[in-house]
Amino acid sequence: MHDSSEISIIEQWIADTLAALTDSGSSLPGSPVFKTADLWIGQVSADKSGAEAFIRYAPFAFVAYVPSYAFREGGDDLRLKLDFAIAIGVVSKYPGIARFGDPTHLGTNKIEQLVIAAIDHKRPADASVKCDDLKFQGTTLVIDRTKVRQIQMNFTADRTGDQF
Repeated sequence: MHDSSEISIIEQWIADTLAALTDSGSSLPGSPVFKTADLWIGQVSADKSGAEAFIRYAPFAFVAYVPSYAFREGGDDLRLKLDFAIAIGVVSKYPGIARFGDPTHLGTNKIEQLVIAAIDHKRPADASVKCDDLKFQGTTLVIDRTKVRQIQMNFTADRTGDQF
């Protein structure tokens, strides 16, 4: 459970949205995209068995708020950037499948498209969330091995002072 702050509500909404995500275009329509979709609490870090944990959770999506920056606009209004990172990890038995998939497994290429469609230009319906819609800001390659691939997808939402 979280502290009910706006940021925590958004993080949880992203995780819940990803947990419910399916791919109707695959050979297994209706199957969940992710084995694990949750808030980031260090699940695949080095102190949590690293590679073994990666395999245990994959395909995964872990969501985290990334403290960003704030600045003042005209009239001294506060403007915050609410940045969120989604770590996507895939493991495959065969080279390349973690990236480009096959008829029964999604690779990060397809997963990236599905996540953008699910999150970009959307926001939680919760009335306490007063930021703009989330906007996709790009993807960073984190791990690129023959059978393991991890990307980080970044989304941002603006929150201006008049929304507080």
